[in-house]
Amino acid sequence: MNGEPPKNATETVTAICELLPDDPKSAVNMATVACAAVAITAGLDDEATVDGLRAALESMRENGFGDIARKGVH
Repeated sequence: MNGEPPKNATETVTAICELLPDDPKSAVNMATVACAAVAITAGLDDEATVDGLRAALESMRENGFGDIARKGVH
């Protein structure tokens, strides 16, 4: 990133991915814990959290996010 805040959702997700470890499994573990912490802080119940995560996964896959290479994941 260039030091400026992300301008859209794609830039935001890309910025988050750049902060994750290069090891995909460690990155998933870290992101899952972060997601859980935010959901708990927001007062969401488990079902709403899982439903939201599932919707995000589906939407991101449909929009080609899996085609965007992340540093260390090829």
